[in-house]
This record gives sequence, C-alpha cells and structure tokens, in this order.
Amino acid sequence: MKTNKKIKTALLSLLGIFLLLFVILVYHIATAKPPENATIQVSRIDFDKPFDSLSTIDIKQKLHTIAGVKDEIIVKRNVVVYFHDNRIADSKKVYDQLMTKGNYKAERFILPENLASKQVCPVMKKDGVSYKFTKLVQSVFN
Repeated sequence: MKTNKKIKTALLSLLGIFLLLFVILVYHIATAKPPENATIQVSRIDFDKPFDSLSTIDIKQKLHTIAGVKDEIIVKRNVVVYFHDNRIADSKKVYDQLMTKGNYKAERFILPENLASKQVCPVMKKDGVSYKFTKLVQSVFN
C-alpha cells in the first residue's frame, strides 16, 4: 500500500511540474514582444581583388556615409558584408551609391532562386507542432 501511495505522489508531483512548465511556456509566448530590428537586413558585395588595410578603412567609411547602413560592416579578403535598414535603403541602392563613390570592380551578391524561397528560421518550420502551438497561443492572447 505504501508503494502505491508513493507512486501516486510521485506521478502527481511530476504532473504538477509539467503543468507549471506548460503555464510558464504559454505565459512566455503570450507576453513576447516582436523583435525591434525586424527591418535589419544583411547584404554582401563581392569585389574582384582582396582589400589591404587602407582600402578596408576606405570602404567602411564610404559605406557609413550611405543612409540606412548600420555600424556593423565586415570586410574579409574581397567580400564586404554589411547590415542595413531595408525601410531606408535596399541592397541595390546601397550597392549603386557605393559604386558612385569609388571606382570599384564588384558585384552585388544575390541569392539563387532555390535559396531565396527557403524559410529563414530553421527551428520553426511552418508545418511543425511548435510553430502551430506558438501561433495558436499568440492568436488567443492578441
């Protein structure tokens, strides 16, 4: 008899823990705010030859003068990756303005069609249970 009572107590405790975690999860989903930087985009420009230290500084300064380009600019060998606000300037506009500021041989990196149509977040697949559950909870509380 004592073992049955211990098993029941353990199962009730386990059920209580799962219920508490579920309530915390629902609360977290319901109160989550949308990301503030949802309009920040990452773009890339490929140049024909690698940069030296002076040209790296020069390209960064020229990119900083373009409206919408954020502070984070990464220059590696012959590739420039930069962040920009797509409400202010898209990657083509930034590329065109940069090309007018200097005599560069470069091309804008454009995703191939098969990658452009892929979902951005690898965790939340739209046909997955977690995505559907999150959308359900958000629709109930919003």
